[in-house]
Order: sequence, then structure tokens, then C-alpha cells
Amino acid sequence: MIRELTPASWRRGLSAVALAAAALAPGAAASAAGRVDDGLNLTRQDAAAHTTRPGAQWYPEAGLGLFVHWGIATVEGLNISWPMIDGVDGRPAQITPNEYFALARSFNPQNFHPDRWLKAAKDAGFVYAVLTTRHHEGFALWPSAYGDFDTKKFMGGRDLVREFVEACRRNGLKVGLYYSPPDWEFERAYKNFEFDRNKPPLDADLHPRRTRPAPEELARHYAAYSRLIRGQIEELLTHYGKIDVLWFDGRPPMLRKTDDALVSLEQIRAWQPDVVINPRFHGRGDFVTYERTLPPGGVATTWAEYCNTWTDYWGYVAGARYRAPAFVLGQYAVCRSRRINYLLSLGPRADGELEPAAYANLAILASWMAKNGASVRGTMPLPPGETASVPATAAGRVRFLFAIPRFRDAGNPYPENQIASVDEILTLSVAAPPRSVTLLATGARLEYRMEGNILKVSLPASVRTRLVDVVRVGL
Repeated sequence: MIRELTPASWRRGLSAVALAAAALAPGAAASAAGRVDDGLNLTRQDAAAHTTRPGAQWYPEAGLGLFVHWGIATVEGLNISWPMIDGVDGRPAQITPNEYFALARSFNPQNFHPDRWLKAAKDAGFVYAVLTTRHHEGFALWPSAYGDFDTKKFMGGRDLVREFVEACRRNGLKVGLYYSPPDWEFERAYKNFEFDRNKPPLDADLHPRRTRPAPEELARHYAAYSRLIRGQIEELLTHYGKIDVLWFDGRPPMLRKTDDALVSLEQIRAWQPDVVINPRFHGRGDFVTYERTLPPGGVATTWAEYCNTWTDYWGYVAGARYRAPAFVLGQYAVCRSRRINYLLSLGPRADGELEPAAYANLAILASWMAKNGASVRGTMPLPPGETASVPATAAGRVRFLFAIPRFRDAGNPYPENQIASVDEILTLSVAAPPRSVTLLATGARLEYRMEGNILKVSLPASVRTRLVDVVRVGL
């Protein structure tokens, strides 16, 4: 788990990127009193005994992953899955579940060419990509032999998962597959689509449910549900060659009170010996997942990943704003300073293509990486005993200090709220005076002074950018 250390010297860097201030997006799964338990917010996440397979050891140093949320909701430009649930964030549903499920008839991504956007991601420094093969809505992006809510029924059998997997390999990215065990379409005749458990349960038309199923009927449903989950997981892990990351997202209702996860970790590793698994199905896995808010603390003591969104939403939503590049890069810098991977999410439109704003933001990231990539690739947190006033990484006898622009409103990190760069003093504890202190992107020398064992570097506003500036210290 994350060691609960909060060095005072990091507080400014943490607040600058507002890691703790990022609230759940509109339409996302919020935590609220009285909410319906869909098994999506597991509190037990154990990654103490991660896999020791040689083929999985790339993961803790991967640094940057692309989280690709995509599904039938894009037909209407809606957030994925959650708009069908009434009462999320106290708001009415945007669409009934049955209307949402009907969007599958119009989902026809003729411009789905993942090579284009995966190449842009590779150029921007992403190491792995994770695709939502099936989100909570239940629509499978491949022609599954289990169930009838997939591309077999609605798209003539087109296998969008295979196209993604093969494009990842062509572009040198590790392959990650997201799979949601909760399946709201399969459970539509039994599920309560009301978010607040203190209100009457709602059916798939958002009308009050009048009857309850008999125990025998529910048992038959759960048996079929279990076969669906196990069968689809087996398909994903046996039909597409080597899979590097398996990203689960919740437990179905019949597993709420048992640790029987239908498909054991041992079976998964029999199918995919080198796969890295998150703990959001079994309660244990290879790495801990932090969503939206990164808790305060020091260096991760086990494998860990922090996932957040590039816009307000996990996938494509019409008109959504992109967070400022400085915010995204700031979160990335903080994650690497703590040895945590950063899984950044966006998604294609209904036609399968990313919107122009996504490519523009990827290009900004690529440009930054071309000049500053040495600070995040192959680096580690500061050695024990060393501290800095900002997030920092180390590589041999080199240290990298991240100067992150501030925002007028730390909880609203969009370009229009970013303030101009200011003069800043960065500090680093060192055993001896440095051999060199320069701006990594340009090589320009920076003024500094030593006060005891504290190095103080002057970073004037005149050399700052509106992105994250990196100071290279050679020891």
C-alpha cells in the first residue's frame, strides 16, 4: 500500500496540481449516502503479493498508460453507462436504460482506425493502453459466444477488440483490456436503476418496480450471469494472444458476500501467465488502483496506478473541455515522483475517431516528452533521505525537479484558470554542491546557492513555460 508520509516540502507541489481536489465528474459514479451498492467501489484492494513473473516486471516503471473508454453511449455523445442511472449526483437520468441499450442499433464506427491514435499516444510517451471491452452497460466490443449484447448481434461480428489489440502491437504499446463484471443490460429485468437506495427501485424504463422475482428465478438468472462472465473473460484471455494488463471494474451482485469470483486469479494466470491484474474484482491483484483522487503520501511501497480523465468524463462526451496540459503533466510528475503509474483516460467518438482536440493535446504531450522525457522515463523517486520542495525524480547521480504552474482555482484546472508563471525557488537536499544545474528542455544554466546541505535553485519567470518546467541537477 501507499506509505502514509506527507513531507511538508511536497505540499506545494501536490496542491499545485490539485490531486486531492479533483471531484467526480458529472454523471460519474459518486460516493453518496444511500447509494445503491453495485459492487463498483471496492474498499479492499490488496496488492502486497504482486506477480514475480519476469514478463510482468515492466509494469511498475511503465509510467504512463492510456485508458480508452468507448461504447454505445457515444452515439448520443453521453458519458459511458452512468447517464441511465437515476439520481447520480442528485440529478435525474439523462436516458432510460432501455433507450440506452437501444443505442447499440446505431453504433457503427466506420472510422475506427486505432493505429492512428495509438501511434499518437506512443509518440506522446504512453507505454500501455487499456480498452473498455465491456463497460457496466454490458455491450461487448467483440462477437462473444456468451450473451447477445455484442458486435455479433449488432455489427455483423466485427471484432473491435482484435483491431485494438493488433494496433497496440504494431505501435509498440503493451495491451490492456478492461472488463466490467457488472452487466446492467443482462440484469435489466432485476436491477434497480435508482442510485439512492432510500427511494423506490426503478426498472429499465425508470418506472417503479412492482414485483420481486422468486428465489428460484433469481438463482437461474445468477447462474446464467455467472456463465456469461466466466465465458467472456476466457474469450478475452484466450482469443487475442498475449495480454499485458487485465483491468476489472467491480463485482456482480451474486458475489457481494463471497470471495468466489467465478474466475480465480490462478485460472487467469493459467491462461495468461505474464498478465498484470488489478484488484477490483477479486479484492487482490498485482497493483492498487486509485481513481480520481490520489491520496497524500510518500513513495508507493507496492505497485500502484492512478487513473483520471483528460476531460470531465472518462470517454468522449460532446463538448467536453480538456484539462490544461500543465495539470495533466503535473499529475504525471507527481505520480512518477511516488513510483505510481498514471492512467489517463479519453475515448473516440461514435465513428471510432478521436476528436481534433484529443490529437492537439497528445501533440502537446509529445512535444514536452521530446524535451523533458528523461525526467520521467527510467527514473525513480528520490533516494531515502533526500527531500525536495517540489515533486522530483532521480536517475543515477542526476535529479529532476518539477516546477508546476498554478491555477487560480485548484479544483478547476482548465487553461483559462491557469495563472502566469512566477519566479520560484526550488530546493533539494544534497550531500555536496552540484556539478551542474540547468533547465532540462533548453540546457540553460540556472543560478543557485547552497545553504548547508540545501540546494536553492532560482527559476525565473522569464524562462518558464505554461507547462511543467524541469530543472536538471547533476551531482
